[in-house]
Amino acid sequence: MKISDSSEYYHYQGASYKVLLTIFRDVILETRDFHFVDIGCGKGRAVLVAEFCGYNKLSGIDLDAQLINDAIENLKTFKLKRPESQIDFICENALDFDYPDVPTVYFLFNPFSEAILSKVLKRICEMSKEEMVFVYMNPTFPGPFAFEGITRWKTYKSHRYVEAIVFKREKINS
Repeated sequence: MKISDSSEYYHYQGASYKVLLTIFRDVILETRDFHFVDIGCGKGRAVLVAEFCGYNKLSGIDLDAQLINDAIENLKTFKLKRPESQIDFICENALDFDYPDVPTVYFLFNPFSEAILSKVLKRICEMSKEEMVFVYMNPTFPGPFAFEGITRWKTYKSHRYVEAIVFKREKINS
C-alpha cells in the first residue's frame, strides 16, 4: 500500500539528524539494552541514527514497500558502529505488527492520524507488559499517550516549537 492512498497514514518525511542525535544520545542513557522500533520508518534514517548512538537490536516497520526497499538499500551502504548490531526492516501495517514483549523504545515521527495512533498504542500496550519508551517527534497528537500508565518523561524544544515528547511506561507486574 502506498501511504498516499490513505488519509490516515501520512507521507514520508525524514527527521532532522541533529534532533535525532540529541534525543537518542539522551534517552539511551537509561535504555541502552532496549529493543528500538521505528514505527513508520520510511527510508530508515532514525533506525540508522539509533544504531550509531548505541542501540544494538533495531527494527523499522513501514506500510510502504518502496520505502522499506529504500531502507534496506540504505542499510547496505551504512557502516554499523558495532558488529553485534541487528537491524531489520519490515513491510507491515503498524496495526498488524507483533510488537515485542521486551523493554522497547518506540520511535514515531507523526506517521499517522490520531485515530490510528490510538489503536497502535493500544495494541503495543496489550502485547507487552515490559518497560517502554515512546519518542514522539513532531508530536501533533499527544493525547493518545495519556493512558495505560504512560507518563510524559522528557520534552525537547527548539526555539520555535516542541520537537519531540518522550513518554514512558514502567514494566507492569502480573
